[in-house]
Amino acid sequence: MNNDNNMQLLMAKITPITILKQSKKLKNAALWFLFVIMNILFTSNAFSQSQIVFDKTYNQGVSMQAVWPTSDNGYIAGGYYKGWDTVLNDWNYDHYILKVDSVGATQWEEIIDITVLDGGCIEGITVRELSDGGFAYISTINCAQNPPSPLSKYLLIRLDSNGDTLWTETYERPKRSMGQWVDPTADGGFIMTGYAADYGTSADVYIVKADSLGKQEWSKSYQLYGEDQAACVRQTSDGGYIVAAGSSHAYALARTWLMKLNDKGDTLWTKVFPWGMWNINAYLEITPDNGFIVAVKDSNTYQVAFKTDSLGNLLWSKNFGKGNACISQTQDNGFALFGLNYLTLVDSNGFTIQTISNNIHPTFWQNTPDNGYITAVENRLYKTDCVGNYLFWDSLSCSTTNIGTHMTDLLKDHEVVIYPNPSTGKITINAADVQLIQIVNSVGKLIDQYKPDTEKFSINLSEQTNGLYFIKLIGKKSTLVKKIVLNK
Repeated sequence: MNNDNNMQLLMAKITPITILKQSKKLKNAALWFLFVIMNILFTSNAFSQSQIVFDKTYNQGVSMQAVWPTSDNGYIAGGYYKGWDTVLNDWNYDHYILKVDSVGATQWEEIIDITVLDGGCIEGITVRELSDGGFAYISTINCAQNPPSPLSKYLLIRLDSNGDTLWTETYERPKRSMGQWVDPTADGGFIMTGYAADYGTSADVYIVKADSLGKQEWSKSYQLYGEDQAACVRQTSDGGYIVAAGSSHAYALARTWLMKLNDKGDTLWTKVFPWGMWNINAYLEITPDNGFIVAVKDSNTYQVAFKTDSLGNLLWSKNFGKGNACISQTQDNGFALFGLNYLTLVDSNGFTIQTISNNIHPTFWQNTPDNGYITAVENRLYKTDCVGNYLFWDSLSCSTTNIGTHMTDLLKDHEVVIYPNPSTGKITINAADVQLIQIVNSVGKLIDQYKPDTEKFSINLSEQTNGLYFIKLIGKKSTLVKKIVLNK
């Protein structure tokens, strides 16, 4: 055995604790140096487990429609870019893809202009990471009223890990074809959905299967009531597909439906649910029990989530209030929904675990490997911790289990008054139904906490240094975080 292997075995057996036990007998300065270095490494590793949070603004004129974690611990986002075109003397819409690292710093961005009529269809754009580290982006070109404009088509762009375009393909039916979703398939190809229409007909759900180079293998259309549209398609473990779609021919007939297909696109079953689908706004994931979780925007206001078994039989459904149609699976097999200034966490049976107030209203969000969330709001990305905070990592909440809250009786931001702000130290808090007040500094360290016995409560931060602080108000059924500046 060579010396390198001997050293590797020796290092594998040494821990900071064993070195410490022998420290009185060790006189060799090199071993003491090793002890110090290893403790630094252990400590650094502990800090590296913390959740990263950020709030980043990107290119003006961008609206990001989807964002996903990537295998390098960063994020990929897709949407559109709206800018004034001096040649057209009009607004022009281009395709937009953004890659950022783990702290939200831009690694690259692409604004892709395929035709002068890319704009108009700006809902449902998505981008997905592929097994080789590259990306697939779907949207639409020639997206204007037809005729006299050119026919609109699905647009699929294949990019490498650096954002360089490898190829583009389009897919169409006469009159219009609008691409909404792309999902990678087990054979290295792509499954796409959206909607399409022939001349003189209403729209149908339109599914396209392509190979790894984007060449179409098959396409099929599906119709339920009238004006039918699909928002999401995922490949199932049997090689087939599950589709979330909706009908909006008339509000009385507005429905959400799940459709199970085999690997050739033939329909195996269809289940119809009583919620409308507003503006092709729905999202679908396959759950660990091989069932399905779906979120849909019912009318222009509310988001409904429902869970089915593997055959599409309804297990539970809930209206989660104002919000967009997206739902994220959490690491404990529950689900997370962001709404209008709130985050709701539910268990696998749909029972609410906790609702936390915040001030973001995402279009799209996903769970992240560190048990936080990445969210997209127009030209901003918010990376939050496990309870939706993006201003600081809430180490107390994210290291404990939160139980027993519901969506009613939230602490409302506009009903909480904290003054003066900025403050020289003495602060008054006026808020009802608060059980615990925590003061956290700008790096997430708990400074102090109080249990108020009245709605109007005073605290004194005069002994703290100047800077930004967070006041966390914990009620019976929700949590609210407010910022305050100390300037003595």
